[in-house]
Amino acid sequence: MSEAGGQGPDRRGLLKGFAIGGAAVGVAVHAIAWMRSLVPNVLREPPTRRRIGEPGRFPQGHTYLADEKIFVIREEESVRALSAICTHLGCTVGTQGEGYHCPCHGSTFAADGEATGGPAPRALPWHPVEVGGGGSLIVDLGVEVGPEVALVLEARAPKADDRKPGGAQGEPK
Repeated sequence: MSEAGGQGPDRRGLLKGFAIGGAAVGVAVHAIAWMRSLVPNVLREPPTRRRIGEPGRFPQGHTYLADEKIFVIREEESVRALSAICTHLGCTVGTQGEGYHCPCHGSTFAADGEATGGPAPRALPWHPVEVGGGGSLIVDLGVEVGPEVALVLEARAPKADDRKPGGAQGEPK
């Protein structure tokens, strides 16, 4: 028992203080968690539609774009985009002969992206290509299409007003 002469709190008062403090901390933690639940979790990811450049940038055959991890395949006047991400564990595949090869676990893919060997469970996905504003190509990495889907580029014939009278193009009239 404590005397009235100035000693500190007794055992009962100390336990009461700890209980009130613990309850206050618990209420505060739950209030913070509840407030946090009102804010949505948003991942800031780059857009899936990517501008990859003018059609003239891509020669006949395969062109690898490291930033997008795709192969742009140009055949005559058609353009297609094939993912360079292995469907096994996400490694970047490279070209090998007429097809593709994953250096991580040995998966192989045919020229059309079909899995031909190794642990890859499915074919490499194809992505649609379209012509955007300004004539540049846009690939949508969030959409998968079949290997038969290709963008056919229109061959641009020179217009009559492209040729200036009186000599070579670019000379003043």
